[in-house]
Amino acid sequence: ELTRENQRLMVALAARLENRGLGSAVRDVKNLLSTIQFPVGTTYEMGGLYESQQSSFRDLLSVLGLALAAVFIVLVIQFRAFAPALIIMSAAPLSLLGVFVMLLATGTALNVSSFMGIVLMVGLVVKNGIILFDYVHKLWEEQGMPLSEALVQAGKIRVRPILMTTLCTLFGLLPLALGLGAGAELQKPLALAVIGGLSISTFITLLVMPVLYSLLEQKRA
Repeated sequence: ELTRENQRLMVALAARLENRGLGSAVRDVKNLLSTIQFPVGTTYEMGGLYESQQSSFRDLLSVLGLALAAVFIVLVIQFRAFAPALIIMSAAPLSLLGVFVMLLATGTALNVSSFMGIVLMVGLVVKNGIILFDYVHKLWEEQGMPLSEALVQAGKIRVRPILMTTLCTLFGLLPLALGLGAGAELQKPLALAVIGGLSISTFITLLVMPVLYSLLEQKRA
């Protein structure tokens, strides 16, 4: 049987995977193909599930970029300043450390489901920052409290709602992260990504973001 694609002869090779991830298998195939001298005019390309995965990752990167841009615009409008918006948005990339540590510790691959968890985590991380800095600006601008004191007081008062909302989210995702129930395995990477990112973002919101905001304001002054 002669098969053609784009008016060129083509041979399709397919394989099934067992007990290993798609990414590592494709890396091995690419390393092997790089050592082979193909005849002149012969080319190869990776298709199938790998091509679909790469296309999905590209689409999700676009979605993540749009989500970050939309969230940043909302923050600037809400606080009427760039400084708090930048500080709150900085928690999102810092929280990726928790995502990757959780995926690595559980042996979960970075796939479409876990990438969706990263997109979801951005909104949850920003929510904690809004809860904190909204009260900081209330104490600083409306009540005339010094910024350093306002950051400390806001942290003391807002730590409870931040922990409450975070723990509710974590415990709500726990059955999914444990793979309980029919079809839970498909969304398990999403739950693990959100739990890992949200766990470390809580400390970033309460400890790192106030320090960064204070340093930024001091430099600007």
